[in-house]
Amino acid sequence: MDSHDGRPPRIDARGVSGLQVGGGNLQINLLAGVPGPARSAYLYQVRSIAPARLHGREAELAELDEFCTRPGGSAYRWWRAKAWAGKSALLSWFVLHPPEGVHVVSFFVTARFAGQSDREAFIDVVMEQLAALLGRPVPPHLTGATRAAHLLALLDDAATACREQGSRLVLVVDGLDEDLGVTTGPDAYSIAALLPAH
Repeated sequence: MDSHDGRPPRIDARGVSGLQVGGGNLQINLLAGVPGPARSAYLYQVRSIAPARLHGREAELAELDEFCTRPGGSAYRWWRAKAWAGKSALLSWFVLHPPEGVHVVSFFVTARFAGQSDREAFIDVVMEQLAALLGRPVPPHLTGATRAAHLLALLDDAATACREQGSRLVLVVDGLDEDLGVTTGPDAYSIAALLPAH
């Protein structure tokens, strides 16, 4: 576009959602718009962990149901058992079959799947589920310095939204013993350190 009056050319791009500028071998694409609400696909991964049927765990499921639905009480429940006792099977089943009025957000720490055993994965996966629950986009342009704070803000917002709807938000984290942030070195940080105090 040439300008005949000596001033740089101007383009009226009002109402345009994208713009392509180029010259020579350089091409720049600019896209604008509001991202839509997040959609989490994490339950597909949970389904790959869960057994087709869960046998003999009725008492534990009842205990989980009671913990998630009773008024008051502790904000945390810690389950421990020996390796291969079926903790992941139990919790994945619970995530897929929560009690009525309970919204479950989950993360399964596991080296079985690529990129699923550290703090960064936890933040990404949980933040996406929380944003989807709230009907919001995942916050864009986060840095290492801002990611944890945004996760905690989304947790707080989701808990408030659930409470206002008469439901509960439950965060299930399985496999903290497999968290690479605990074992990989001084620059690694744990998932447990991110969990809210209450």
